[in-house]
Amino acid sequence: MIGLLDCNNFYVSCERLFNPKLLEKPVVILSNNDGCVISRSEEAKQIGIKMGEPFFKLKKFIIDHNISVLSSNYSFYGDISNRIMNILKKSLPIVEVYSIDEAFFILDLKDERDDFCHKLAKRILKWTGIPVSIGLAKTKTLAKIANRVIKKKQQYPYLKIGDNSVFELRSKKSTDYVLQKTNVNDIWGIGSKLAKFLMNNGVNNAFDLREFNESFAREKKGVILQRSILELKGVVCNEVEKELAKKKSICVSRSFGRKLNSYKDIRSALIVYVQKASFKMRNYNLFCKSITIFLKTSKYQKKKYKNVKTYLFLERTNDVRVIWKKSEKLLKEIYLSNFLYSKVGVILSDFCDSENIQKNLFYDKNQEYQSNSIKLMKIMDSINKKFGDSKLRLSSDENGSFYSKKKNAKWSMKSEYRSPCYTTNWCDIPKIKV
Repeated sequence: MIGLLDCNNFYVSCERLFNPKLLEKPVVILSNNDGCVISRSEEAKQIGIKMGEPFFKLKKFIIDHNISVLSSNYSFYGDISNRIMNILKKSLPIVEVYSIDEAFFILDLKDERDDFCHKLAKRILKWTGIPVSIGLAKTKTLAKIANRVIKKKQQYPYLKIGDNSVFELRSKKSTDYVLQKTNVNDIWGIGSKLAKFLMNNGVNNAFDLREFNESFAREKKGVILQRSILELKGVVCNEVEKELAKKKSICVSRSFGRKLNSYKDIRSALIVYVQKASFKMRNYNLFCKSITIFLKTSKYQKKKYKNVKTYLFLERTNDVRVIWKKSEKLLKEIYLSNFLYSKVGVILSDFCDSENIQKNLFYDKNQEYQSNSIKLMKIMDSINKKFGDSKLRLSSDENGSFYSKKKNAKWSMKSEYRSPCYTTNWCDIPKIKV
């Protein structure tokens, strides 16, 4: 049996942990630079706020309905997510972390599955404060639908789920009912274009898709659609992955809080991004051969410009000093002074692990230097993990954070409504007055 654990309104639930004033009130979380709505409480959904709505269009509506607004706080959300996933991994043998708030798992119990999952959900709520829903079924696609049933109870009145946080697709009768009540565009893996194609061919819900002609589906839209049909029939096509797929690339980029022209400001942002990307790479125990730096203006500007440059190392590295030296050189090559830029970014790629680094025959590099470089990076990462992000960084990095509040950090993102990093920053640890 495959299960899907999904954290309920995850970003909002995280914010409510340390701010109980937000409980039972409409709350929305905004994207980077406070652009649009990316998470809503149930109360906000009932009022009519839609996912992805631009914040500037909602300001009057938010004031009129007394809705609490918060900027996204990803370091905080990521820490809470890690705690939940660690509980899940200790409770189950095979877990696939699918996203920051979702995980698939395999449950081999023949009986008492409901009881086990209810206890697991209660444990996560007690230890982290985050409410979760668990859907159980024979395949990933059906588990997704089962999880959706818990959150959209009003659409499935026949099932009488009540306050349950666990639902399993068991009998054929209940499965048919659920599939008939699930719109085709609410099926995992069915995007808007594919949904339009299916509806044009008489497929309006998951039940219709299950009965759809497999050969025709594969001929017209490929094997992915055929797999979705098979999964709806209970045939496992997407296994729960025991190991994380190997990273092919790591990209770190953010839109600036305002349009920038100064090379110094853009460089100040890029050095933070390069260090973040390098840290992520070392977390996977990888070494890169390729660096790509890109710089661009907004697509809405009249005067547009974008450029990309790539550098290949003679020998793979994970040393942020080496990576930054080449990144800075690439930035100088693509920067032009007569444009207003909206984004810069770095992509690290062509990875391998430490055991498979191919030494360059013509690159006379001291082996001892390589060894010391790896040791230094490990020390740097351990200090930053212990004392906080960017506590130890490159000397030319004046800011050290995506959310720097220094006056000279003109590139930093807008986050006017951001809550403290309660669990990831020593300065933001909650204080209790007695």
